[in-house]
Amino acid sequence: MMRCFIHTDGRVVRRLLAFIVVVGIALGGVAYWWLHQPLALAHEPLELEIEHGTTPRGVARAVVAAGVRVDAQLLYAWFRVSGQDRQIKVGNYEITAGTTPYSLLQKLVQGDESLVAITFVEGWTFRQMRAAIAKEATLKPDIAALTEAQIMAALGKPGVPAEGRFFPDTYTYAKGSSSLAVLRRAAAAMDKRLAQAWELRDPATPLKTPEEALILASIVEKETGQASDRAQ
Repeated sequence: MMRCFIHTDGRVVRRLLAFIVVVGIALGGVAYWWLHQPLALAHEPLELEIEHGTTPRGVARAVVAAGVRVDAQLLYAWFRVSGQDRQIKVGNYEITAGTTPYSLLQKLVQGDESLVAITFVEGWTFRQMRAAIAKEATLKPDIAALTEAQIMAALGKPGVPAEGRFFPDTYTYAKGSSSLAVLRRAAAAMDKRLAQAWELRDPATPLKTPEEALILASIVEKETGQASDRAQ
């Protein structure tokens, strides 16, 4: 009698384990399908902003608030289960059609932000650069109320004139970036180019410092009406 009970009990345990395995496989299949299923968007593309101090649960809520039609709790659960919930980076992101829960998390973890570009044209004055910055709605207007002297002081160059101190180039930035940060990059680029040019200077030049070279270059750029006159 005891042997029969043990035998029966063993079959029940095996069936139960088999059932658990089948259910686990089914749930895993559903989870895999969901992770790779394109998310429904209210419109396309969507803009998502993750601010400093936002928790993983807050990120999931922000995704929903941006217009992604997904359950915030389910999305948060995916963040937690992935083990990458604490690796999500702050920034401004663009969510486009075809984005899946899996690819969304990878974008947030990698900091794959949507970038915008601004171009400072060669020959522009500092006033023209400020005007171009003011037109960029995606940049924070944190220099709008500052004078030229205050801007240069904020860049670590107190008392230095702004003219000629920013390298003309195209700079990319994330939406919501600081205008001052863009100018800081342009100033650093000019310092680098100036240092390189100074190293290659003619030993016979009467110029004594890189700053004198930059001032002379600015005068030539401003006063020559034609490109052919600059060499002279």
